[in-house]
Amino acid sequence: EILRRIADEGHTIGIHTESHQYRTIYASVEAYLKDFETAYNRVYEITGVKAEIFRFPGGSVNSYNGAVYQEIIAEMTRRGFSYYDWNVSSADATGNVTAAAIEKNCLSGVRAHKRSIVLMHDSTPKKTTVQALPAIVDTLLEEGYAFAPLSRDVLPVAFGYAN
Repeated sequence: EILRRIADEGHTIGIHTESHQYRTIYASVEAYLKDFETAYNRVYEITGVKAEIFRFPGGSVNSYNGAVYQEIIAEMTRRGFSYYDWNVSSADATGNVTAAAIEKNCLSGVRAHKRSIVLMHDSTPKKTTVQALPAIVDTLLEEGYAFAPLSRDVLPVAFGYAN
């Protein structure tokens, strides 16, 4: 129901993988593609949306995917997908972070960049993220910022490649 509502309200739907199990999905390019396809098909079956964007669990370059990230990026790009990393973290994935801390992280991070993609999580336990959102949105709007959905027309933020 939530996924249908998201689609019906016109929000962008991106794929983040099905399992989110780093060691499994980053074991090989094929493992990543299989897990991605499961999530992609599930979203399509429920919403009719053919997602065009995705985010790597842990970001495009992380300590689990060093051997495969370049091949995954090349294959996903070949298949017509765009990926997005983030340049601002709400830090809501850490333990018991408060709404005030999330607000502070987001506002200071956004103010440090010309344009920002903010990492936030919407899983059930992330109640403080939801609590922080109104103040974040209101403050940024008051400061003249604008919000826009991600699409393939939006220039991605991408992590730098490891040496």
